[in-house]
Amino acid sequence: MSEVLDLQKPTFEQVPEILAEVRHQNRIILSMLKGEGVEEKRDRLFNVEQLSNHLPEKPARQTIYGWVNQRKIPFEKHGANLFFRESKIEEWQDNGRQMP
Repeated sequence: MSEVLDLQKPTFEQVPEILAEVRHQNRIILSMLKGEGVEEKRDRLFNVEQLSNHLPEKPARQTIYGWVNQRKIPFEKHGANLFFRESKIEEWQDNGRQMP
């Protein structure tokens, strides 16, 4: 995780990141138990603000919501919240920002 989370009193906004970290740690443990190699990079979920900070041009929130509305960017919806999987965003960028 990019920042240290206070797991004693997590905020609601931290829940997706905490769950992603738990899933990642579970995959590592299962891989170790199966004798498989451990993947080096975890697949983080970004919220809209984190995605904006991650992208080089730092697009406005409205721009990102427009891309989602036009289905121009890969996203996931968990409840009413939008998230962007790092691996899918990297793939999207590698493909010239075209949806597969």
